[in-house]
Amino acid sequence: SSGRRTKRLWSAEGLRIALGGTTIVEDLDLLLTPGMRLGVLGPNGSGKTTLLRTIVGEITPAAGTIRRAEVLRVVYFDQDRTALDPALTLKRALAPEGDSVIYRDRALHVASWAKRFLFQPGQLETAVSRLSGGERARIVLARMMLQPADLLVLDGPTNDLDIPALEVLEEALLEFAGALVLVSHDRYLLDGVSTQVIALDGRGGAQHFVDYDQWESNRPHQ
Repeated sequence: SSGRRTKRLWSAEGLRIALGGTTIVEDLDLLLTPGMRLGVLGPNGSGKTTLLRTIVGEITPAAGTIRRAEVLRVVYFDQDRTALDPALTLKRALAPEGDSVIYRDRALHVASWAKRFLFQPGQLETAVSRLSGGERARIVLARMMLQPADLLVLDGPTNDLDIPALEVLEEALLEFAGALVLVSHDRYLLDGVSTQVIALDGRGGAQHFVDYDQWESNRPHQ
């Protein structure tokens, strides 16, 4: 977290999001504040990724007003994970210019940082191209956690992660003091991390719920 104290990091009023002639969200009000961890729920194709891309500014809404705090720092973890150079070693992917990283204003040796994300010291010189999908996902998470952020937006961060890596991710997210928006198919991560959830129905509806269970008990089942 950047440690920013601004009360209103990101807000939307009367938000309408449309994509390809389909209305994803209609008349949504949303406020993101420090310490808020918002889980985004909904069936496949309901527009969860589209909502996240609107929050980070990649998509312009069809209507409504969006306000961002001045110089808002946003870190976005997307499903494609195209940012990794396969020719880099693990060491250089984590620490591009030296043997250490800066986390919470402290210098940590890259081996210690790699260990936190379940890598062994002997893997530091291994090329990213030789690592598994799960290992590459952990690299992206490790790099993301080094970026100062007011708003952290995660789309499918649990894809390819095993249980120990999921525990590392949950611990890191609970430590994050900024605002978090999370899409995940992992119900237990959503339950463990989210302070509230918003559910999309794919027809423009978006409802706020306290948690996953409240959404599950209120949604219509076929």
